[in-house]
Amino acid sequence: MSEDKKLLVCTFSGGRTSAFMGKFLLEYDKYKSFDKLFIFCNTGKEDEKTLEFINKCDKEWNLNIVWIEAKINKQKGKGTDFKVVDFKTASRNGEPFSDMLDVYPMPTIMGSNCTRELKLTPMNKYIKSLGYKNVITAMGIRYDERHRKSNTAKQKGLVYPLIDDILVDEQMIRNWWDTQTFDLELKDYQGNCDLCFKKSERKRLTIIKENPKTAQWWLDMEAKHSNDKTPRFDLRNNLSIEQLIDKAKKPFRVAKDKHELRINQLSIIDDNINDLSFDCFCKAN
Repeated sequence: MSEDKKLLVCTFSGGRTSAFMGKFLLEYDKYKSFDKLFIFCNTGKEDEKTLEFINKCDKEWNLNIVWIEAKINKQKGKGTDFKVVDFKTASRNGEPFSDMLDVYPMPTIMGSNCTRELKLTPMNKYIKSLGYKNVITAMGIRYDERHRKSNTAKQKGLVYPLIDDILVDEQMIRNWWDTQTFDLELKDYQGNCDLCFKKSERKRLTIIKENPKTAQWWLDMEAKHSNDKTPRFDLRNNLSIEQLIDKAKKPFRVAKDKHELRINQLSIIDDNINDLSFDCFCKAN
């Protein structure tokens, strides 16, 4: 590899936005001189439809996505490493996540051990193993999320194509996917790590209501790893998984897919307009 070779890393989360960004970066002239790495970090807690979607994007667009998982070293001082997997061999039952919990505390809103150990560390170690000196990482954050943009992006080698190169918001992403031959077959609140504690209570209750089996892994992990300092994953609402399961059995306002709501609202408006009759303005006799 020549010393002047540059690498553009596209973090592929498995959502519609990161997939759109991947397609955009593949074709965008600004980064033509860069080698490109499309990378997905699997925690084992993604929905099967997410994995299928990533695999479909890879095949349709020839992205050569690298699938990696954390390799948790239980020997003190060794730190987390990575292993390369693929669609067929990727974990489906939370194995990387549960391995992490055997070594590190349960992640909470106060400390996302899962993001650090299951995504950032293995991804960075994999990138380092490639030997590039000049690396920038594209972040899949949209223009409507621009408040999340890092103030030290330049120093960290981060770029935000969906903020700085094209102005993209959530509705534009969903409209674009409506024109494609395939899509992520999940509602917007179902994506990524299934019962992530960063999701709102209403979203998690809805997910449990729709698929009660989803809660079992989280229930088991909380029972095994809770302690006085971190008694539960959700320290923001202070609700245990057991409490969420109980609340999901009672009436509550379920989460809705925002794109589906917009389409339904437009459909109602169109139907009402089509049903209206208008007098002729000229009132000709």
